[in-house]
Amino acid sequence: MGTEWSVTNFPEKAADINPDDLKGLKSKQVVKVDEKNHPVPETKPDKATLVIVCPTLPAHRAGSGVDFRLFADDQVVAINRLGIYSFAYLQPGKYQLVSQGNNVNGFEMDLEAGREYFFLQNTFGSGPSATETVLSRNSPELVSYLVEGSYFSDWKPKEEKKKNKH
Repeated sequence: MGTEWSVTNFPEKAADINPDDLKGLKSKQVVKVDEKNHPVPETKPDKATLVIVCPTLPAHRAGSGVDFRLFADDQVVAINRLGIYSFAYLQPGKYQLVSQGNNVNGFEMDLEAGREYFFLQNTFGSGPSATETVLSRNSPELVSYLVEGSYFSDWKPKEEKKKNKH
């Protein structure tokens, strides 16, 4: 369907995905870059733990740029920007994991309870800002190293304003 990408030795191979196939694409979230707190995920025996970092080379760009969302099937489970990390806890099972910026890219993966999985939202683009992404699974050592130098993504779903009935 699209270009296949491989930037690691893990079996998952990211491929371009048709944005129309991602039902949660129009969902809205609010992202706050937390420059002070640096929470770390805990391994939960009944959940799969995902650690996701969106690295940036120039440190002054950390926290800037477009939102790069991570979907598990059609639900947003993490949102990053350049130089930001986040983590998520999912029920065990098979998921389509998708990174979305101005493009949509990902792969299917079986997640097991009690295990940790480490990902990069690799970014690229032309001009002054990266706007596209490729998802890759990576080693705990690499992702943890990059998390150390990143800010935390404190995000949540955007609340819709209620309309007055008067």
